[in-house]
Amino acid sequence: MDMDNKHIEKQIQALDEWLKNNSDSRELKRAMAVKLTLRGWKYSSITQCLNVSNGFISKWNKRFNESGLEGLKLSYKGSSGYLTKQQKQDVINWLNQDNNHGLEKVKRYLRDKYDINFKSNSSYYNLIKEAQNYFLQFSAEYL
Repeated sequence: MDMDNKHIEKQIQALDEWLKNNSDSRELKRAMAVKLTLRGWKYSSITQCLNVSNGFISKWNKRFNESGLEGLKLSYKGSSGYLTKQQKQDVINWLNQDNNHGLEKVKRYLRDKYDINFKSNSSYYNLIKEAQNYFLQFSAEYL
């Protein structure tokens, strides 16, 4: 048995142990999707067996590969954010100083000031939207 197979068998053993001691059906389904993938099942077979989508299988395999069993738990919250609460508030304040911030300008600001490059444009758009909501809420208090 080569190193890859040994690693896969250890992962399957860990999943089996976790499955024995877990009663939450959502976590069980996640773990079973990962286990069956490790066992070499095709996604089409897993989708039929567990009544899940290909996206479900991909998502939980990715989380398991990134975070192990912790990634399958309901309490899993993902990785920590890129910005601290204070940094985020500073960005919102900066955005509200001038409503002429396009996507590229926001990207450049975050890269230059905080050395941050989000993987997805939606993260930038969410910041802009949050700043707009903050501005509207703040403005409403003074009307």
